[in-house]
Amino acid sequence: MQQCNRGQGPLYQLYEGFLALRPLFSSDSSPRQRVGCLAEFVGHSVPVCRVAFLRLDSAQKPAEAAFWGESQEDSAVEEMVRDILGGQTPPYSPTLLPIEREGALLGFLYLGKARERGPWTEGERAALGSLADILSLFFVQQGRMDDIRLQSFIFGALMDSLEANIYITDPQTDRILYMNRTMKEAFSLKEPEGAICWQVLQSGQEGRCKFCPVQLLLQDPSDNPSCVWEEHNSRTGRTYQNYDSLVQWVDGSRVHLQQSLDITERKALFQAASIDELTGVRNRRSGKKALVQSVWAAQRAALPLVVGFYDVNSLKQINDQYGHLEGDRALQLTARAVTSQLDSADYAFRLSGDEFCLVFWNSDEAAARTKIEAAKAALSALAEENGLPYQPDFCYGLVQVPLDEGLGADELLARADEQMYRQKRLLHIQRAEERAAVGETDESVEAFTYDKDRLYDALVQSTDDYVYVCNMKTGTFRYPPAMVEEFDLPCEVVKNAAAVWGSRIHPHDKQAFLESNQEIEDGRTSCHNIEYRAKNRRGEWVWMRCRGHVERDEQGEPVLFAGTIANLGRKNKIDHVTGLLNKFVFEEDVNHFLQERPDQSLSVMVLGLDEFKRVNDLYDRVFGDEVLRITSQKIQTFLPSNATVYRLDGDEFGVIFSGGGRAAPEQFYSALRDVFSRQQEFSGRRYYCTLSAGSAFYPDDGNNYLDLFKYASYSLEHAKARGKNQLVPFSPSILLSKERSLDLIEHLRTSVERDFEGFSLAFQPQVDAMTGALRGAEVLARWQCADYGPVGPGEFIPLLEESGLIHPVGRWIFASAIRTCSRWVERLPDFSLSINLSYLQLSQPDFLPFARQTLLDMGVDPAHIVLELTESYIASSADAMSQTFEEIRKMGIRLAMDDFGTGYSSLNILKRAPADIVKIDRDFVKGIQNSRFDATFIRFIVALCHDVGIHVCLEGVETQEEYQIVRPMGLDTIQGFYFARPMAQQDFERWAALGRQQPGN
Repeated sequence: MQQCNRGQGPLYQLYEGFLALRPLFSSDSSPRQRVGCLAEFVGHSVPVCRVAFLRLDSAQKPAEAAFWGESQEDSAVEEMVRDILGGQTPPYSPTLLPIEREGALLGFLYLGKARERGPWTEGERAALGSLADILSLFFVQQGRMDDIRLQSFIFGALMDSLEANIYITDPQTDRILYMNRTMKEAFSLKEPEGAICWQVLQSGQEGRCKFCPVQLLLQDPSDNPSCVWEEHNSRTGRTYQNYDSLVQWVDGSRVHLQQSLDITERKALFQAASIDELTGVRNRRSGKKALVQSVWAAQRAALPLVVGFYDVNSLKQINDQYGHLEGDRALQLTARAVTSQLDSADYAFRLSGDEFCLVFWNSDEAAARTKIEAAKAALSALAEENGLPYQPDFCYGLVQVPLDEGLGADELLARADEQMYRQKRLLHIQRAEERAAVGETDESVEAFTYDKDRLYDALVQSTDDYVYVCNMKTGTFRYPPAMVEEFDLPCEVVKNAAAVWGSRIHPHDKQAFLESNQEIEDGRTSCHNIEYRAKNRRGEWVWMRCRGHVERDEQGEPVLFAGTIANLGRKNKIDHVTGLLNKFVFEEDVNHFLQERPDQSLSVMVLGLDEFKRVNDLYDRVFGDEVLRITSQKIQTFLPSNATVYRLDGDEFGVIFSGGGRAAPEQFYSALRDVFSRQQEFSGRRYYCTLSAGSAFYPDDGNNYLDLFKYASYSLEHAKARGKNQLVPFSPSILLSKERSLDLIEHLRTSVERDFEGFSLAFQPQVDAMTGALRGAEVLARWQCADYGPVGPGEFIPLLEESGLIHPVGRWIFASAIRTCSRWVERLPDFSLSINLSYLQLSQPDFLPFARQTLLDMGVDPAHIVLELTESYIASSADAMSQTFEEIRKMGIRLAMDDFGTGYSSLNILKRAPADIVKIDRDFVKGIQNSRFDATFIRFIVALCHDVGIHVCLEGVETQEEYQIVRPMGLDTIQGFYFARPMAQQDFERWAALGRQQPGN
């Protein structure tokens, strides 16, 4: 039998040296080391003198190249390729092998054999074919490594850019596989990867934490188990909200992912923002919000609910006689006595100074009254226990909430207030009788006499304020001569004062003025204290402070109302909050400069705090005043010698620069902006308010105060509209834009009054990402103005919001869209319609009942409807609006997060937001042909959303090239011009009738 010679043949020799190829697959090897390893390996079986390889990436571009050879002259890969493609005859026999895998070209292998060793043999070519197969494995591995490195880079970059703490562990060993930079910094860790999580993230742990959710997640049979929980960390001492889940890691294994948000400050801020500091009950904002929710819940569950209103008696007298600290103590003891009698489901909140609201859950009026009477007895005991020199008490009113009337919170409070006033009226009568009884026996009072007829004249002459008196029986007022002259009143005695004086009140202040007067007339209060603006005889708006007191007769009826009106514009020049000169001086100084130095330049700047309302809402107005004071100090710190700063209205400040040209405001603002671009802190509370500014220049922009101030204010509005935190100098285009906006608002108002004339709806299809089949549409509002023609939604929607017209227009859009949808779903049972909502619409408590009734009236299943809200609104309101979002979803309506990726992009948002659909913004589609980051970002978001059951729609696909790139990314739906532009209803119906859509038509 003939033996086989195993040592012969190049193919066998190739396999014999296979172990020498280990460096080829090592990630630590350089390209030169790899090609050297390859040459040594091939050299065992084939006499080569030149070896080179070229690896291509997924775009068929060179990703890696290396060579090995005997001389440097032909060392370049390009020269070797020219040799094989027909250059000069080289001193060796070249061959070029394509490296392929599953039909895809991965690169090339180039080899040279010395000519004296003869031509390439069949055995050698077979060996080289096997080598090409081996090399293809290496190329595939390297390609995957490139993708992994890119994905790891993007993953790491994304994770490090987030403010959330993120780490990944092996759920079996608890070893940390990854941790982002934010968490490393929070826990002061440098390289925690490889460490055991409970050893480095907790203190004093000897094993896996008892509260760790990993074991529960492992036991969960669902594909992607997740949970949300709160943790007080023993290492940092801070409180976190954790989002844990099991996800697939890059190597295919299942890992534990935790996203952790530091909510320490948020919890403290929420507590501070929700609780009245003096009494410990809820404040007005959180209390009214809770009341709305309680009424809704009681109506839904058909449970009885009682709303109460109580008012502390004689608080002003306590303050006047014993001081405000004692008055505060009276409020505190009353609140303590009342809350001590409430059940766990009941609650109280403070409406204003001495007024409080009570909510009794699952209770009738009799039970609620029993609790309040017990509270009055408890208050009497507390007063005696604390040795008070007076007896605190309160009046109250109760109203049983009618479940079938759909009353709002304000109406219920008004009814309870009315019931309370009846009790308060009896108290006034009782006290009047007591005063009358005292008057009959008080000889010291009777012994004192004076000339009452001359009293009024004496008071008028003794003060700069305007002294007024009113006969409450006739409604006739008497005003002093100085006030008659300053405000051009018809005479000193005015019979119809509400109409005469009311006509001079600023429109923005008239409502508060009338409400305060109505409280006096109704007998709800005996004191009057209000500030407002009134127009003097020169047509100037002047700030006034009006104070007064009501005297009542034996029956408790008001008979005399008297007090003083202070002309703040004439009397006060200093703002009491900031210590700055006020707006009246600001106006005087600008006018004085223009009159005295008309040949010199002057710059007028108006500064405004951005998002200042949030500071007031988050804390309170007392803290807001401190922020204004601190802001004024910082402005003064950077103020140049040729400038003066003033406090204007609200959160605005005025600055006058004498000389310095246009550069003066820009240099000043540049230094100031840096200070306000960082988070600030006062009294242990953090806040963030950037500063926007507008400026106008004399003489170029205007030659009088009104124009300069108006133009600087317009420029400030423009700066805020352009993104805030910037200075915008005035330009004629701003004035044109403002005039256009004001004119457009009037046209919009006319359109609404004419049954929404000029408004129409357009529909843009949403198609299946893979098949192009119609799945739904987005409703887009359009408006044709009679004078300006078609106006884009980017312009008219903000004007609707600014003017308040968004509410009627938004309802028209919703009802019209539902009416259209009712017809379409008959032919397309799986069709869904997306409707954009303004955040202002959701702020109206009656919008959701309207939406529910509209769907019911038109017979549309809510499952066909998607409400779209912007990512920034959902992110900023996820906590505050959680109840509203939950109610929407309970109705069966889905929520979509629009423009994802443009504002608050964060994995945390996807975790805690109530979105059923994420719409990725078109910014990630533009230029996707040249951006691997955008493509990887889209894939990453799609995978993450699908992992938690969120549907993904991609907006803005406009070309075939873009569609071919995004089509295999796993998206659910696509929306864009490539498939169809927004169309009128009839055009959409014709388009949809084509069946499966042909893109690009």
